[in-house]
Amino acid sequence: MKNLLKTIKPVSKINAQIRVPGSKSITHRALIMAALSQGPAEIGNPLKAEDTSLTARALEALGAIIEWSADSVRVAPPPYRWRQPDGPIFLGNSGTSARLLLATFSAGTGTFVLDGTPRLRQRTVGPAADALEKLGTTMRWIGKAGFLPVEITCRGLNGGDVFVDASESSQFLSGILIAAPMARRKVVVEWSEPAASWPYVEITLGMMQEAGTRFERQASNRIAVPAPQVYEPRNFTVEGDCSSASYFWAAAALTGGEALTSPISPYSLQGDCRFLGVLDKMGCRITWKHEGVCVKGPERLLPIDIDMNEMPDMAPTLGVLSAFASGTSRIRNVAHLRIKESDRLNAVAAGLKVLGVEAEELPDGLIVHGGAPHGPPSGPISSFDDHRIAMAFALAGLRLNGVVIEGAESVNKSFPEFWDIFESLGKDRI
Repeated sequence: MKNLLKTIKPVSKINAQIRVPGSKSITHRALIMAALSQGPAEIGNPLKAEDTSLTARALEALGAIIEWSADSVRVAPPPYRWRQPDGPIFLGNSGTSARLLLATFSAGTGTFVLDGTPRLRQRTVGPAADALEKLGTTMRWIGKAGFLPVEITCRGLNGGDVFVDASESSQFLSGILIAAPMARRKVVVEWSEPAASWPYVEITLGMMQEAGTRFERQASNRIAVPAPQVYEPRNFTVEGDCSSASYFWAAAALTGGEALTSPISPYSLQGDCRFLGVLDKMGCRITWKHEGVCVKGPERLLPIDIDMNEMPDMAPTLGVLSAFASGTSRIRNVAHLRIKESDRLNAVAAGLKVLGVEAEELPDGLIVHGGAPHGPPSGPISSFDDHRIAMAFALAGLRLNGVVIEGAESVNKSFPEFWDIFESLGKDRI
């Protein structure tokens, strides 16, 4: 069902223990590395959601055998890289799938067409394509150059020196790095600094290392990957998703309650785990426990002025929290949010306007004039078919009567169980 309306019921204070699903970013990478490996692998605690299922189906089209069970997924790589698919590979609106798989496809032999929704067709893959063409892949743009749909013709990666423009997305860089060990000779990857969402590159490198591949950090923006190498087949457990957990941390912050989320590790490389530090600055108390992390909300939320470049997916949530903080908050250095599932800066500003909150939309961020919104919302809040917008504005409904999210089904992209868990949060309903 499209444009599903979800009415949020306020709560007085939450006191919840939540087990969050596996990390979306890590699940994408684990599936791809398993398909590139030399034997079958078992992935524990994977996220099975719309985006990760699109990546899995694309890998199946290449010849991988992927079998999901209740709490794991088994991946058997194809006998050769790759089987020719029957037709175009559809990637929905999954930017992660498109940018990582563009390089994955190029690591094998064949001709492939990648396509997606109208919104995905507006999200560039050009920086990854430019680098892959220098490594020997041929791109034929079916529509606008640099954007899906694209026909890829490849006979493996040649190797050599390559530059990646990672200023808009670190996924361009992660895709090249994941594919680099499959090349015929060493690949030296250099990129522009700062790379957007840099912690995701650290996740990529950490997983590559765990899977037995070697690389050398030659400079802060240059890595050499010897090739050819192989990904070792291995069993792997996906850690809990900090992005998914963040909505419950924010729920505790808004209601002055407590939320214990697991399995979340203090040693996680996920950039969105740094959102705990943002909440600490806003007055929350953060406590690490054996099973996860507990966030206790303050009596009064403090405003904040912060660079969110390394955790941009948290900016919509921070925008909503800032509406209830006692002062003016500023979110900086996230211009790349305009090329996500929606133009998230515009979407947040539009949602806050419905709540009667004054927000200034900047080229690279937002200024939010906080203080608890007064009066009912002026209408439904559009998710813009964006899971992060839907989940972020659901938080406002914990404090305000009459909050309705339009396009609530968009959460299926990353967190299909979100509404069931969210609706069970508060025992003491207002």
